[in-house]
Amino acid sequence: MAVERRSEILDHLKEEDGIARVTMAWVRNRYNTSWDKLSRPRADAIGAWFKSEGILHQPTELPSRETESVTLYSQRSGIGVFMAAARGEGLFEDKPAVALLLLQHYAVSLANQETGRVTEGIATE
Repeated sequence: MAVERRSEILDHLKEEDGIARVTMAWVRNRYNTSWDKLSRPRADAIGAWFKSEGILHQPTELPSRETESVTLYSQRSGIGVFMAAARGEGLFEDKPAVALLLLQHYAVSLANQETGRVTEGIATE
């Protein structure tokens, strides 16, 4: 009987603030414990489940070899939103202008933070 431990994948992503790098063996073992190995159809099934859960991954096509690693990120996390925008996927797949605006806003925010750090460093020297 197959035991599903899929919630462990979701929990792990949450614990890691929405982004984690894991092996496909780790994923397979939590997706369906009765599978003794991966195959292309099984990797595709995992990918479909990820999509239904709002999880994106890099590489875009999940590897079917257990020794390969994959970066998982939740579209519902702060980092996941920026990664999806930068890669033009998920929520931004058909909205490149929205992705650009978000990334530009973030770039301005980072630049302002850096300018603040430089100014503080000069003031204290």
